[in-house]
Amino acid sequence: MVLLDASIAGCVSSWLNRAGSPDTRRLEIAERCVLELDQVLPLLTGTEEIEYFRRLRRMAALVSLPEN
Repeated sequence: MVLLDASIAGCVSSWLNRAGSPDTRRLEIAERCVLELDQVLPLLTGTEEIEYFRRLRRMAALVSLPEN
């Protein structure tokens, strides 16, 4: 979970620095993170962690769009 968090943070940072135009590598990472979170989210039990990782998933999904 820590690695997913860090990976998405890097993707978001890159996306912001590139004015909403992520590079191919970051797109692939963000897409992979979305898929991984889709597998992990149903296993979470804590309300706060579910909410946090749902928001993180939304951010990864947004930055994984080719053109924002």
